[in-house]
Amino acid sequence: MDKISRREFLIRGASLSVACAGLFSTPRILKAFTEKAPSGGLDLAVAKGGDPASNTIKAIQALGGIEKFVKTDNKVVIKPNPITPSAPETAANTNPLVIETVVKMCKQAGARDVVVVSHDAQRSFEGNGIMDAASRAGARVVAATGRDLYQSVPVLRGRILQNVEIISEILDADVFINIPIAKDHGAAEVTLSMKNLMGINWNRGFFHANGLHQCIADLNTVVKQDLIIMDANRVLLTNGPSGPGQTSDEKTVIAGTDPVAIDTYATTLLRREPHDIRYIQYAHELGIGEMNLKKLNIQEIAVN
Repeated sequence: MDKISRREFLIRGASLSVACAGLFSTPRILKAFTEKAPSGGLDLAVAKGGDPASNTIKAIQALGGIEKFVKTDNKVVIKPNPITPSAPETAANTNPLVIETVVKMCKQAGARDVVVVSHDAQRSFEGNGIMDAASRAGARVVAATGRDLYQSVPVLRGRILQNVEIISEILDADVFINIPIAKDHGAAEVTLSMKNLMGINWNRGFFHANGLHQCIADLNTVVKQDLIIMDANRVLLTNGPSGPGQTSDEKTVIAGTDPVAIDTYATTLLRREPHDIRYIQYAHELGIGEMNLKKLNIQEIAVN
């Protein structure tokens, strides 16, 4: 069978889902991506105590290495959180050292193309250091601020979203890696891996106007995150998402493939109760992932 792109797979899966919906009279049957990414036997790997690069490397190694996710000749798309031009000390953006480290690992694994992309301004990428870090490691950086860079796809399992315009680079990728930063958020309470996907869609205003938490959960039924690397090296505890606010040096990176589990764990670092964050609860209800950390295989690694 010929290999098909992520875009083709999503569209074919959507067509199949629509057909199934007609047969079984239910509008939400299939998730666009149903195969769970390999995780080396662990659900979450939590590396603590080192610098951002060392924590990132140790967390990914604990999952079985980047080669579990990235193969030779793959196109890899990475989604950071780069919303402001602020330096890493503010904890408003994904740490550039985490991005640089992951890009290098992907290239070493044989990726033919690594793209760092988000619906954020070029000046933010340049000011916060992600542009230089990603480019230095061999990635292309795309500030996806033009609507021509997006493609509309159906949200078959959404409770509010019916369709969403997603950055085309992601639909064409072999591997999608989400690298958010853990921080406070004025509207969503916290912004973590699932909230970070708002930066892959065009119309963010619709989310805010029509039920932010449910829209975040709905979006996560469409896009499979092959690997999530949560930057919690320094977290923003107040006045998010842009700061400045109170920060805490957690010196932690959390890696895995389950966005609900990662966001549940990361919420505790922000001194919040996961069940109080509605989009985490809604995503769990939609079957996207597991909130009960006691059911999961979690390894915590001390990094010197």
